[in-house]
Amino acid sequence: MSREHDQFVGATLACPRGLRHVLCLFRPDDETHLRDPTRPIARVDTLFAVGDGLSGYRDIVHGGMTMTMADESMGTVNEINTALGKYGLVHKLSSLTASLEIKFLRPVPAPGVVWVTSWTESIQGRKTKVRCEVKDGQAAVLATAASTWVALQPSL
Repeated sequence: MSREHDQFVGATLACPRGLRHVLCLFRPDDETHLRDPTRPIARVDTLFAVGDGLSGYRDIVHGGMTMTMADESMGTVNEINTALGKYGLVHKLSSLTASLEIKFLRPVPAPGVVWVTSWTESIQGRKTKVRCEVKDGQAAVLATAASTWVALQPSL
């Protein structure tokens, strides 16, 4: 883990009563998808094992933590494409959340498994629009979110 980034989720929240485990998955469209730099991965599933220490109210994940899981999963879409060497400016530079809007539909249970499915809606220049659904282990949608990510300009 880098000491420069991913400290909040990867280190601070990683504990038995916090985020016990995080696993990101994606499925290529076909056997050439991963090696084709012109075809980015557009959809990522992230599984979070949430402990009882992340509740804001008894047995319910804190709303800020729900936003954090949505943000983390949506950011993974660009990170995976960067790691795979996909073409495009946003996949060559680090990106940051410029905006995030969330709609809470139902309580997110804690402890438990939270499943976030994130997908790219559009890419224009340095901006990426990403959406996600926050679900429980049975795929019931508990929250939805939309975000805009901006690729940082390289330093001179």
